[in-house]
Amino acid sequence: MPKLHTELLTSDLYRRLNGAEAGARAHEAIVLCTTDAAGWPHPAMISYFELAAVDRQNLRLAIYNDSRTCANLRERGKATFIVVDADLVCYISGTVEAVVPTMREAPHNARVSLRVSQVVFDTASPELESGTEVTGGITYTPRTGDDLGRARAVLAELLEG
Repeated sequence: MPKLHTELLTSDLYRRLNGAEAGARAHEAIVLCTTDAAGWPHPAMISYFELAAVDRQNLRLAIYNDSRTCANLRERGKATFIVVDADLVCYISGTVEAVVPTMREAPHNARVSLRVSQVVFDTASPELESGTEVTGGITYTPRTGDDLGRARAVLAELLEG
């Protein structure tokens, strides 16, 4: 049973996405869904170093500027981020406000600014799905060394005014 939570990130989601927890979440992925030209969902995985909450209603995303995902964002202007963790399933939908074609710290990335339009928390119905709990999200081997340093620099650029 999804529960709509208006147009703002909750305090917990803002804290999760404002960069402060990126290091602790270096092994976790977020799924980004756009819509392709044929109307099909187009999923992509991003890291916590590639998405930053500037405030509770504005997000910035670093995405390959030559990717289908970036083209979908430019052409259709909408995205949904799927954040999954133990006991958390959340869909953050937003509209594209601006696309900067290249980033200083990663010229192969575009910087996309999005305005949050809705946040939905998805929980299992206790009556229909008793005992069903999400135990974790998508994880991967985290970056280290120079790669981690570059990821941190991209995140810092996303958080700049």
